[in-house]
Amino acid sequence: MALSALDVETFARTALRCAAKRRELPAREVTALTGEMVRGLARLAPEGASGAGQAIDRTSVAAFCEALLEPEAEAALRFVEALQRAGVTSEELYLGHVAAAARELGAGWTGNRLSLVEVTVATGHLYAVMRALRSAAGRQRPAADAGRSALFAAVPGEDHSIGVSIAAEIFRDAGWDIDLQLGTDHDGLIARAERTRPRVVGLALSTPKRLAALARLVLGMRFALPEAIIGVAPGAGMDAAALDGLLDIDLVFRDVQTAREELERQLRPRG
Repeated sequence: MALSALDVETFARTALRCAAKRRELPAREVTALTGEMVRGLARLAPEGASGAGQAIDRTSVAAFCEALLEPEAEAALRFVEALQRAGVTSEELYLGHVAAAARELGAGWTGNRLSLVEVTVATGHLYAVMRALRSAAGRQRPAADAGRSALFAAVPGEDHSIGVSIAAEIFRDAGWDIDLQLGTDHDGLIARAERTRPRVVGLALSTPKRLAALARLVLGMRFALPEAIIGVAPGAGMDAAALDGLLDIDLVFRDVQTAREELERQLRPRG
C-alpha cells in the first residue's frame, strides 16, 4: 500500500468532528467510542512491525504520543509533518506510528497512567492523522471502477425503516446495486460491509436518540471501508448541518433524487 503526503484539510475537519463528539455526546457514549477507536487503530499493523517491516522506533512513538496528548490537534499535525520531512514515509507512519501509538494509549488507559479525558483527546487526534493519510493516499491511486454499489441500512435500534426502504428501491430503479439491511445490529453491519465492500454506505437516522449509535457505526465503517463514501439521511426536523459537524461523513442526504445525483457526481472522478 503506497501512501503519500497528508491531507491537512481532512485532518482539520476530522479533528473538529472528534472535538464535537466530546462536547455533545453523553460521557458513556464518548467512552464507548474511545474504546472502539483505540481497538480499530491498534489493529492497523502487527505489534512490533512498521509498514516497511522494520522495528518501530519506540522513542519516536513515545514523542508522538506526547504530541497527541496536547489539547490542540495542531501539535500532532506538526509532529507528523516533521517526521515526513525527516524521511519517514506515510506508509511507515500509517502502519507503524499510528498503530503503535494506539496501543500505547490503550495500555496507558487500562494501566491508569492516562485518564479517560487524555485518551479520548489523543485518540481523536490520532484518528484524524489516520484519516488524513488515507485521504492523501486515495488521491494518488489510479482511477478504479466506480461501480454503483451501496449498503443502505437503518441505524441499529431504529424503529422506522420505510424511508430507507423506499430510497433503496428508487436507487435500484436507477441501476444501482443496493444491499438493504434492516434490523441488523452494529457488528452485523460492519461484518456485512467488510464482506461485500460497497462503494457507498447510506445510513438512515429518524431520531436524535440514536445519534450515539450512528456515531459508533460511522466510526466502524471508516475502519472497515476506508475509501467508501458515507452518507446519512436524517429524519424530518433534524439539523443536517449539526450532523455534518459531528459525524465523520461525506454528505447528508436531504432527498433521494439529490442524494443519487451527488453520489454519482462523487463517484465519477473516482472511476
